[in-house]
Amino acid sequence: MQYCPKCRVNIHGQKKACPLCQKKLEYKESDEGSFPVFPERKISSVTVIKILTFILAAFCIITGMIGFMLPETEAVIRICQIVAFFIWGDVFVINYFRYNILKTITIEALIVMIAVLVTDLLTGWHRWSVTWVIPSMLLVMMIVTLIISKAARFHADEFISYLVLDSAAALIQLIFIKLEMNWFPYPAMIIVTLYLLLDAGVVIFNFGDLMSAIARRLNL
Repeated sequence: MQYCPKCRVNIHGQKKACPLCQKKLEYKESDEGSFPVFPERKISSVTVIKILTFILAAFCIITGMIGFMLPETEAVIRICQIVAFFIWGDVFVINYFRYNILKTITIEALIVMIAVLVTDLLTGWHRWSVTWVIPSMLLVMMIVTLIISKAARFHADEFISYLVLDSAAALIQLIFIKLEMNWFPYPAMIIVTLYLLLDAGVVIFNFGDLMSAIARRLNL
């Protein structure tokens, strides 16, 4: 059997040169096939998401039927479905943004805040979500964003977009305060004030980077 040392493939028949690279062939005794054996293809990330989505859909359908037959379990089932949606979203975010840790953390935090808010709404609206949990998470997001940006030495326009997103989430708290849905608004107001001060500093000291980030996001 003929063998190409450059392409590392076995060639059947009598050839003067390798049909791939035209390099001179050598003779080799081998029982291997004419082409190299490629490793077995692994399950793609898209397939993993499809499988998880089907599992989530099946879980919601089954639990929905249980809740229909047993109305007294409806509240528990809703919480379980919210947790299932959160797990699915968490896996999706990690899979899709696995190469950008700051984006992963930001989106996961937003998913958690939405899940917390929905859980509060479905369990009687005790307002613990908008009073304590969401302001605390926004404070943690601010600190984490600044630490990661500093540690990874991100340029200003690389983390400004995440800061703007966090600030938008913080400002939404004003809606709950205006509608009197937050019985103790001071933590939320402190967080909004901190974000506005940080935004003012970014605009004043990094105006050029801010415009660059906006132009890149808008494809200008």
